[in-house]
Amino acid sequence: MAANKSSRVLAGRYPPPGTSPIADAIRARRGPRGITPLDAALLHVPPVAGGWNSLLGAVRTQGKLPGDVRELMILRVAAINRAAFEWIQHEKVGREDGLNNAQLYIVRDEGTPLPPAPGILTQLQISALMFADASTRNVNVGDQIINALKKDLEVLARQQNVENIEERTEDLLAEAVLVVAAYNMVSRFLIAVDVAGLSDEPIPWPIERKEHLVSLPNSHTIHAITITASPDAPWIVLANSLLTNLHMWEFVIPHFISDSPDTITGKPRKPFNILIHSQRGHGKSTLPVPPADTTIPSLASDISHLLSILNIPTPVHGIVGVSQGGAASLAFARSYPELTRSVVACDTSPRTAPGNKEAWAGRIGVVYGGVSAEEILREGIQGGEVGKGADYALKVGMGKLADITVPRWFPKPSKCAEKESERGERHKWLAEMVENTPVHGFVAGAGALSDYDLYQSDEECRNLLTSPIERVLLLAGRLDGGGNIGQGLQHLRDEWNAVRCQNVNAKPVEYVEIPSAGHLPMIDEAEHFAEILRNFLDSFRL
Repeated sequence: MAANKSSRVLAGRYPPPGTSPIADAIRARRGPRGITPLDAALLHVPPVAGGWNSLLGAVRTQGKLPGDVRELMILRVAAINRAAFEWIQHEKVGREDGLNNAQLYIVRDEGTPLPPAPGILTQLQISALMFADASTRNVNVGDQIINALKKDLEVLARQQNVENIEERTEDLLAEAVLVVAAYNMVSRFLIAVDVAGLSDEPIPWPIERKEHLVSLPNSHTIHAITITASPDAPWIVLANSLLTNLHMWEFVIPHFISDSPDTITGKPRKPFNILIHSQRGHGKSTLPVPPADTTIPSLASDISHLLSILNIPTPVHGIVGVSQGGAASLAFARSYPELTRSVVACDTSPRTAPGNKEAWAGRIGVVYGGVSAEEILREGIQGGEVGKGADYALKVGMGKLADITVPRWFPKPSKCAEKESERGERHKWLAEMVENTPVHGFVAGAGALSDYDLYQSDEECRNLLTSPIERVLLLAGRLDGGGNIGQGLQHLRDEWNAVRCQNVNAKPVEYVEIPSAGHLPMIDEAEHFAEILRNFLDSFRL
């Protein structure tokens, strides 16, 4: 992050002490910091600078809102408006007022739908965040959001032990609205005149978060992000499903970087470092040449290469995957057990189920405009020139696939079952992710899922059931596949333990089910998924 640069738009004015009463008043409010680059830009119009100093001083220091709530709202404004100067100044203040890494991560992550998963922010922080978000993006805030904020502010008013609860609640609401309005004004000025030369700089993350485009031996590139919560923390790797990308994990990431107690259960937490990546042909990751080289074992190989190239110490604490990523994690347990202490396979299977090859062909046929499964199996996609063609597949077909797939992933009574359901914003967000998946990435992934069997030994004669992996957790949403996915994983657990437990020192394979979750429990039941996974990972943490 660049610092102390000059504006390319407007040179600041710094009147010497004693030459400008307005500048001296600003210095008195700022204290040791003196005139900031923002103040210097405002001092082109001294009366406005003076009024600004009085207004922002009152908003910041003379209200009744808790500091953490005020700073959380200011920081959300900065994140949405891309006001790096505003974020940098107020992250420090937010930390002084009690905001921690995981809370700041949620505030910074303006691309993931609200509300966030419970357990990181308090209820008042959540309603304040949702108000700041809606007011900044839409200006006109709906009744549901404003009433939720008012309800939580009433709880605060009662805690403040005042005589007139209703009056104090209204005062707090007015203050919250003024905070968001004032700092939207601030951010617009900061960006327009390029205060401190930061208007084009990205908003910093509260912990180290680095993006990587990693070239792998098979002529393809994997998009990965490393999130380092602590230099001494153990690493976990998260592998996405077919038709998603690395961002599918955003709801649970704050739970794993947190070093603060859960706001609901009060359980203490230690952070993990995280590697997320988009599997071949998904997100910004590319396919190998030929794309047919995409197999479930090759996805596990990609993870091993990422660990090596990114210099992540091994064995990592866990490889966690869901659906296609879950199959990859099982393949990793078979072929690379020395590189991880555990694997977690969610909503997946150790091999292609009977009839799935035809089912995947049928879904490819939907994308290309009603082509039969039989034709896809017989002829393939012919370079995209099957059915209605590649252009149709890109512009129409993937959207039709999303309309079919997302409701199947989140059947009722999942909270993400419909766009208008309790967590409908997540439904819409995921549907957009599916629709934007590269067509050839979907086809390659579907091909990999259509033909694999991890019960068979790999090229080194290693077998899944005889893997020396230290710990294994199998997890499923009970709603997934009408319960069939969970039944299949329970069968795998029993088969695996029949072999594994011949060694009296081996830890049994565990199975956990989330009753109200569908195919992607880290989205529709993120808080429950995170609690289960943390309990498992913490159980053998050194």
